[in-house]
Amino acid sequence: MEDSCNYRNLPPSKMSSANTLTQQFMQVIRNRRTIYALSKKAILPDAQVVQLVQQAVREAPSSFNVQSSRVVILFGNQHDHYWGQIVPAALRQAAGEKAVESSKGKLEGFRAGTGTILFFEDSDLIKAQQQQFPMFASGFPTWSLHASGMAQIYTWAALEAEGYGANLQHYGNLTGETLKRVYNLPESYEIQSEMVFGHPEAPAGAKDYIPDEERVVVYK
Repeated sequence: MEDSCNYRNLPPSKMSSANTLTQQFMQVIRNRRTIYALSKKAILPDAQVVQLVQQAVREAPSSFNVQSSRVVILFGNQHDHYWGQIVPAALRQAAGEKAVESSKGKLEGFRAGTGTILFFEDSDLIKAQQQQFPMFASGFPTWSLHASGMAQIYTWAALEAEGYGANLQHYGNLTGETLKRVYNLPESYEIQSEMVFGHPEAPAGAKDYIPDEERVVVYK
């Protein structure tokens, strides 16, 4: 085997591909950042946001095309209720009033956004795949997480392209059962994350990057 070849990151102008669509796609990826300063200023009607999320989730790949990702979108009062009531109550029950007080600023920031996208995986579908393909049974739970991650990044990138800011949260281990009860969701729905989105009111902070050659190694 030959020695590995390190390819340093080239600026977009030096990339070998002149494909405009590729450049636009990469620009969206570069622009997608975690944005915490959000507001409810209108960008798209709710119905268009729903269509955007539907398309993103529909096109996200999954192992054996199981399509196990499920999504619940909260707008308006439901979004406010989640961050203003459900999450604080769950924090209070799990860790006491001090945990609620220390998280108050963060939760108010999430509530200030336009909406929340709740990402779930349907465990019944994963179990069915394990039964159908026992040789790969141990892999399906991990592949389910891969599918959810891709649905999340597709959705996040699509929101970014439309001018939204977003951030990803993980309070589901505290709120999952309440969500099933409040929204009459199947018991098999396992929450993965909450994506808060809204009008960006401040840019993301500086981001440090590990050198590309430490993350991508090429052999020829």
